[in-house]
Amino acid sequence: MRGDDIAMMFIFVGIPWVLGWIYRTNLSHKRFMKILQLKAEMNSRLLDRVGTDPAVVEFLKSDAQQHMFDVKLTDMGSRVPPPYMRMLTAVQVSFMLLSAGLGLLYIRGYMMGDGREGFLFLGTLGVALGVGALLSALAAFFVARMWNDLNNGRELTRN
Repeated sequence: MRGDDIAMMFIFVGIPWVLGWIYRTNLSHKRFMKILQLKAEMNSRLLDRVGTDPAVVEFLKSDAQQHMFDVKLTDMGSRVPPPYMRMLTAVQVSFMLLSAGLGLLYIRGYMMGDGREGFLFLGTLGVALGVGALLSALAAFFVARMWNDLNNGRELTRN
């Protein structure tokens, strides 16, 4: 592969990736602002209704009011627990890297000329990183089992 080919590959992969990241960040920001606006409207209506009632004034002076006026972003959808998410992400990355690396190694067999070494290097790198990510997912699984995160608090069973 020549330097121009690599630069073109980064342009065709990098620019859409950056634009997608900007779009996703923008959507996340809009969602956060909408939740914040709805929460502020609800709080202002609530304060308008109760007015200067002495019990409410005492409540607002206490620490319990912090939970009422706190904006939580976890309400935006159900989330997968962190151990599962780490494992799932590592498995997804490993399969992507393995398939890309094996694809590059397969295509290398049909090439003639100078590009074969580049495909060999990139294919081998993809396979090695894919295997590493898969081993990382397995390690996260076994560590989570040892810490009883996946056993829902049951004792670790050994056979």
